[in-house]
Amino acid sequence: MICILIEGCKREEFVWGTKIGDITYSEDVMLLGEEEILVLSGVSQNEIVFSGTTTKLDKHTDLNYLVAGITEKTPYGLLRKITGIRNDGTAIILTTTDAVLTDIIKEGVIALQMKLQEKNFTLKSKMDGVLVTGPNKAFEGLAVTLENFEIFRDGARIATVNGSIGISSEIDLRIRIKGSKINEINLVTTLNKIDELTITSNGAFSGTREIVAAEFVHSPIIIDSLVFIPEVRIICGYDGSVSGTVTSGVRQDRIITSEINYTTSKWSEDPLINTENHDFARPLITENSDLKIFSGPEISLRLFGIPLQTIKATGYYSLKAQKTGSPLWRLFIGGDGQNSIIPDILGLNDGYVSNLTIQAAEIANANTRRK
Repeated sequence: MICILIEGCKREEFVWGTKIGDITYSEDVMLLGEEEILVLSGVSQNEIVFSGTTTKLDKHTDLNYLVAGITEKTPYGLLRKITGIRNDGTAIILTTTDAVLTDIIKEGVIALQMKLQEKNFTLKSKMDGVLVTGPNKAFEGLAVTLENFEIFRDGARIATVNGSIGISSEIDLRIRIKGSKINEINLVTTLNKIDELTITSNGAFSGTREIVAAEFVHSPIIIDSLVFIPEVRIICGYDGSVSGTVTSGVRQDRIITSEINYTTSKWSEDPLINTENHDFARPLITENSDLKIFSGPEISLRLFGIPLQTIKATGYYSLKAQKTGSPLWRLFIGGDGQNSIIPDILGLNDGYVSNLTIQAAEIANANTRRK
């Protein structure tokens, strides 16, 4: 009887998966190694092609998901679900579709802590009038200098911006997964920003324009075979109108901390923390104005090339003037933006958006005396 019970309790061997660092991957995942990379010949939106086979590829019929690191063919890494396989005699072709984090990870904690520094960025593009390395950069974050950066032109009328835009960002991200389900997310983002802009126009102008002054890509950050790559766009622009010539400059130094949490299937956020220092030059203006000048970063944190977090945080100053008013002009500073978690790569139904708006405050007017 005991023997019968023992035989009845026998089960198939339990395969837990592959443990890498603090993460346990599903047994359904194929992690590409050096041998597979050597025969990886093509990657498109729906197909992955191998020019030959390896021991691991020979077992691909038992696997449902594919993960690759940084290669020439996969600059952001790769996460795909395998939907079909065919062998044409000379190549193995996998048809694929998108996959999510909880498809490949059974349990573990993903912990990403990083400070975005200029030395780890590569320039992707920039506009005329943008210098990547400025002589007055006062911190190790990413910064650009603007020299006669053109934001408006209509015939002989032109408006240009001079100054600097800088961002040093710290990101502390923790994602806890258990039973192939996300249990907790904690994301703390601190932005140390410098926005120092002087606008000069030789005549009236109006409208709205947002310009990508420069784009940068960060070197890959590999955590337990997960590939994170931050990208940064530096934004500059204006909104409003001015009725004559103008010269006006303001500097804002801000530190902004935003915290987002996910637990028990619910999102929440902590109150926004903001500290600032500012300075200004007295505007030279004799006509009416309702003009906003803004600048700042747009940061995208990508996991296997798919956005996980996006942050847009622009600081602005407004010059309001009335030719017949008293005081003639007034200066305001403030901030706009959002900190967003995108649910797609996480396998969640909903993401979260935290508001980074900083209420406008008057810093000076025509009656202000400089100390």
